[in-house]
Amino acid sequence: NFMNQLFILLSLTTLLFSCVSVQEVPDVVGISQAHNRIAVLPIDATVERKIWMTQDKYNELNKSKSEETQQRIYNFMQFYSRNGSIHAEIMSPDEVNSILFGAGFPTTKFTNNDLCSLLHVDAIIFGQIEVREPVSEVAAMAINNAYGNAMVITNIVQLTLNLYDAKSAKQIWNTQQVNRGQMGSIKENMQREVCRRAVRNLPYNLKKRRYKKAYDQLNGF
Repeated sequence: NFMNQLFILLSLTTLLFSCVSVQEVPDVVGISQAHNRIAVLPIDATVERKIWMTQDKYNELNKSKSEETQQRIYNFMQFYSRNGSIHAEIMSPDEVNSILFGAGFPTTKFTNNDLCSLLHVDAIIFGQIEVREPVSEVAAMAINNAYGNAMVITNIVQLTLNLYDAKSAKQIWNTQQVNRGQMGSIKENMQREVCRRAVRNLPYNLKKRRYKKAYDQLNGF
């Protein structure tokens, strides 16, 4: 029946609670270390839409989540900047958004190079965040009561970040971070964690062993 099928599906999806993937060009460290000024764009956001939400309310939530995620990424990057891992100047979200929205973004479409020129930066970071609730807490409790320790996934947060280099006019780095939370998991904590992990994996972070090794090889150490 439906409940048995749902239980099997949910049991399978709980095998992976956290997933991280990173793709990058071979010379990503050399390219990124030449950046002097970078900007984090508003992150495209999609949140779970509740049945009671009007379209305006839903659009407002997505916009709020977009700018909240942008700020979080900036804050984590500032942390690495303060400890010496990132040397490039990072534009504040307020400055970035003032320029972008003043130019008609996102209604007016810009190429990535146009955005770099508009913001006067060597690189931009952009991406998407998706916050989903595949099963409500109430439904998860019912399934758990019926089947015991079902480990039902109630929250999924997925973040994709991209790093675009203006000089080469290409995307040089990408990461996808996925967090899956069981009953009682807190979406805000999960969102904070995917942002933290994504920034930690940026090629600017020379505290990361593989990037430090590549940097040392570039400089003949």
